[in-house]
Amino acid sequence: MASSPGGLVSIIDVRKPAARAASGLAIPGALWRHPFDAANWADEFTGRQVAVYCVHGHEVSQAVRGFLTDLGMDAMSVEGGFEGWRQAGLPVEPVDDRHA
Repeated sequence: MASSPGGLVSIIDVRKPAARAASGLAIPGALWRHPFDAANWADEFTGRQVAVYCVHGHEVSQAVRGFLTDLGMDAMSVEGGFEGWRQAGLPVEPVDDRHA
C-alpha cells in the first residue's frame, strides 16, 4: 500500500484479467481484485481510502469507484489508469499473483 498525507491508501488494480496478464506489470503494492466482483470484496477496504485503476482510467475504474462511493467509501480512480501512470514515468513492478 502507498502512503498519503491522510494515512494509508489501498491501491486496487481492477483491470480485467486478460489486460492485467498482457501487461505483466502493476503499480507497486497494488492489490488485484476482479472488477465485476466488487460487491464481494468491497468490505475488505471499509474505513480505508482506496484508489482504483484500470487500463486507461475510463469505464472499468470509474464504475468500480462509483460503486464503492455509493457504499459510502472514500474512493478515487487513478487519472489515466495504469497506462497514464506508466507513461508519466511512475514506478511499476512485475505482476505478483500473491497480491491477487
